Amino acid sequence: MTLEKREDCLIITSLPVEQMALLTLGLALGEEARTVLGALLAGEKVYLREEALEYKRYARTAPQGVYVRFTALERELREMGLIKLRKGCDPR
Repeated sequence: MTLEKREDCLIITSLPVEQMALLTLGLALGEEARTVLGALLAGEKVYLREEALEYKRYARTAPQGVYVRFTALERELREMGLIKLRKGCDPR
């Protein structure tokens, strides 16, 4: 996972599938995940760039059940408070 820290928010710029699954479970096994979960718990804005989602690169090759599961995990991240940024958008 890679993060971009700004004065008023945090932006996830890369989110591998393994870390996506762990984050939805609230498991912070690395510094970046601890930073994201801490920011969410503190009520800070955390953005997720659409192109950061690794699972989307497998849309044509992944079995439907696997892809649907990661779509559900993406929804869980939004329910946790992550704000999705469309490609080319800036949170300001």
